[in-house]
Amino acid sequence: MVKPQGGTKASKKAQPPVLSHEFVIQNHGDIMSCIIMVFIVGLMFPFTNSISSVFIAPQYNGTYVVEAAGEGGQDREVYGYLSGLFDLPAVFFYSICWIVVHAVVQEYGLDKLTKKTHLSKVSTFKFGESFHQLFFVAYSLGHALFLISEQLENFIDIKRIWLGYPAEHRVMTASYKIFFLLQLAYWVHQFPEFYFQKLKREEIRQKTVQALVHIIFISAAYFLNFTRVGLVLIVLEYFTQLVFHIARLAHFLGRKTFSAPAFQAYNIIFILARFCSVILAVLTFWYGLRQAEQPFIDYSAGNFNTAVLRLNMLLGVVLLQLYLLYSFVAYHLGRFRDSAAKKEKKKANVAASQPKKEKKRQDSVSEKKESDSKKKN
Repeated sequence: MVKPQGGTKASKKAQPPVLSHEFVIQNHGDIMSCIIMVFIVGLMFPFTNSISSVFIAPQYNGTYVVEAAGEGGQDREVYGYLSGLFDLPAVFFYSICWIVVHAVVQEYGLDKLTKKTHLSKVSTFKFGESFHQLFFVAYSLGHALFLISEQLENFIDIKRIWLGYPAEHRVMTASYKIFFLLQLAYWVHQFPEFYFQKLKREEIRQKTVQALVHIIFISAAYFLNFTRVGLVLIVLEYFTQLVFHIARLAHFLGRKTFSAPAFQAYNIIFILARFCSVILAVLTFWYGLRQAEQPFIDYSAGNFNTAVLRLNMLLGVVLLQLYLLYSFVAYHLGRFRDSAAKKEKKKANVAASQPKKEKKRQDSVSEKKESDSKKKN
């Protein structure tokens, strides 16, 4: 008999039952792709177009009046987008898109690469984390720098980061708005990934804190119209993460000559980014926005520049930077102590082995003398 190509049916991997946990985990990329196609097909029919567009298209688009920043200026009409609660369906939809992207990167990039590395389980987890994060922060930095180049006059002069709030800050271009929606969607998609990736409890705890911190701060910057300062802080943070994940990937791939200077550069960039973030937050929330402070929140104008919110935003940014700096210092102090302990242990082992070597040398010398004396006799 001639065996069919690909082996017998018994050699094929058994498929789990439909709708079981294993089935969902193995095929979650395809399942989410089907859900996305449902929303896209909904745009083609009149009776579902309005529902699907809430999830796919940016909301609050229209023409808005931007008040003049100084005296003698003229108000102008600007077409753009605002932020609001109707952006939450879009965050939900784009989080599903991120799950599909995550599955594609995992299957066609990370899985093929990890087969060649032969790392331990812990190293494989860290390698995969850096691989996905590198993909995300590289995209985010590219998109953010493109937005800054589009509105370069608002970022060259540091005063423009807070001047004209809220009228000039709340109206966004489509690309500007989608950037913040994709940022929120990415960190929201981390939670279903805990299930799809079968993460352990300690891994879930670490990634939950990271995702919640990003969601809280990005949401505050977006929904409270502090998008300019938020965009600059995101660039500082993601550039630091980019250098770190490049260095860690090079370390796991065995490129020591590249990873060692990359980690040294990361240490310097990390500290500089923390100080720059604190300085920018103090200038914006303590000095700049205080000049146009309002006693109450004005929801219709999108003005959240009150003393309570402003000081809480400043306190949140400063405390986060201090916590990151504390964790950074504690980590390096721990490494220094471990290195010092290893050196002391090595010295103790060398010192303990010295008497044994000396005794062996003396014994060999005495044996040689005895043999010489025997020869003379």
